[in-house]
Amino acid sequence: DILLGTQMVAKGLDFPRVTLVGVVEADTGMLLPDFRAAERTFQLLAQVAGRAGRHELEGEVLLQTRNPEHPAIRYALRHDFHGFAHVEMAERVALGYPPHGRLVGIEVKGPEAGATHALADRWGDALRREAGKVAGVEVLGPVPAFVGRVKKWWRVHLLVKAPRQLPAAVLAAIVRTVQ
Repeated sequence: DILLGTQMVAKGLDFPRVTLVGVVEADTGMLLPDFRAAERTFQLLAQVAGRAGRHELEGEVLLQTRNPEHPAIRYALRHDFHGFAHVEMAERVALGYPPHGRLVGIEVKGPEAGATHALADRWGDALRREAGKVAGVEVLGPVPAFVGRVKKWWRVHLLVKAPRQLPAAVLAAIVRTVQ
């Protein structure tokens, strides 16, 4: 009578007698440092909510969240993709994020934390000097990666944000800086 599961329960399986779906910490995915976090949260919640009340039975969805007014939560509960997409696209236009802009991610890895961070700082400074020559280009970071160390390698991220039509000068600057 009770089905307990992970995100895989949301992925297209048809459980005809499911009438109640609950999601604990539904907004956790939005805490990730990724501009697509709200989109992914919306997608997952809409899929999970779609498991309840299939066929002839009524369904109900309960979410535990610290952010009940966030568009990803509100629109997912109403199965309103268009409403969510409208809000999300307006934000991406304002911030210059894809598909209205380009992002180039750069990862610096090294076996020593100090040297890796120092190299990332130098690259960031060099990229900023080059980016300053091209309108609309911005360098974000360096910042430690979300998972800062993997298999004894320290990881630091930089992000180059550019207009949708990525100028050749930006690509050339990245190549010059990395060499």
